[in-house]
Amino acid sequence: MFFNHNHLNYSLMFAGILLAITVMFSSCSKEDNATENTDVPASYDSLRPIGFGEKTTGGNNQNISVVSTAAQLAEAVKGTSPATVYVQGNITLDKMLPVGSNKSIIGLPGATISNLNLNENAGIFLLDGSNNVIIRNLTLLGPGAYDIDANYSDNISLIGAKNVWVDHCDIQDGIDGNFDIVEGSDSICVSWTRFRYLLEPFSGGSGGNDDHRNSNLIGNSNNTADLDEGRLNCTFICCWWGEGCSERCPRVRFGNVHVVNCLYDGNDYKYCVGYGVYSNIYVENCAFTSNTARENALIDYRGDKDFNIKVVGCLGVDDIELSQGDRGQFIPTYGYSAINSDIVASVLRNGDSGAGPTLDIKP
Repeated sequence: MFFNHNHLNYSLMFAGILLAITVMFSSCSKEDNATENTDVPASYDSLRPIGFGEKTTGGNNQNISVVSTAAQLAEAVKGTSPATVYVQGNITLDKMLPVGSNKSIIGLPGATISNLNLNENAGIFLLDGSNNVIIRNLTLLGPGAYDIDANYSDNISLIGAKNVWVDHCDIQDGIDGNFDIVEGSDSICVSWTRFRYLLEPFSGGSGGNDDHRNSNLIGNSNNTADLDEGRLNCTFICCWWGEGCSERCPRVRFGNVHVVNCLYDGNDYKYCVGYGVYSNIYVENCAFTSNTARENALIDYRGDKDFNIKVVGCLGVDDIELSQGDRGQFIPTYGYSAINSDIVASVLRNGDSGAGPTLDIKP
């Protein structure tokens, strides 16, 4: 807010200052120290990882390169040396791409990465034991949901990965899922990212599910407490689970998961948020705008026990707290700001500044 001191009296100035302070503390405000080189798209966008992923720095603007082929991308993201990799144009992979540590992978406007294999070579980014990785402003395209029971064939798969920030991406049509976080992965922030399925699901896969449009799985087994206990801590802020998503938006085991200012407006949900064994979920100021989303917002997946889930301030769903077992409800204590749920849909759907690859990034 700007003031013309020659025309405003002190009372108006004081009122303006109060209004500015109110706006600052009621929204995800712009930060001056953006992590990467970006043009700020919206006053609600912090342009930095929030919550559990807040320590992620990625390549930290070191060893900058621009890539436009699969071979160049694979070379640029391997190893542990810091690297900031800008993706230009449309890259097609023929197998999943391992990503090392201390990397930023950033799409220039219009950049896409796809893998259209309907077999065990599907998937895009594999972060297996990786640490400190940023993935931003990319459209990631899979071949369509097909339950072939393939391990780690999602558009993004985190396996024991730590300190990861996925921001302003559009993640579509993953064969096994769009983005799974498993096997002790921890300290994850997913912000301003859109998840959807635009292709019809394929039936007849070996896994037996003819509609496997299952977007985000956090924890892939009830029997992995040795890996997952105390981990799988994730923040999803200003994300959009929309068209075609059937379930797992997200579905959680073990982790403390904060789902804040997210949008559910699709018509295909079997459920939106699934709470499983030892999950501890805080759903805050989200917008469930379609009838299907409102009717299928939550599910106790397969009757799992020992969970906590709290829903507060959401549009379309009443506040509720459900608990089994003797663990207390997780409530976020890190620094963040939440916008009101009644403007979530308009903010996230904004084609110039909302969820998805809407950043005007320059290398």
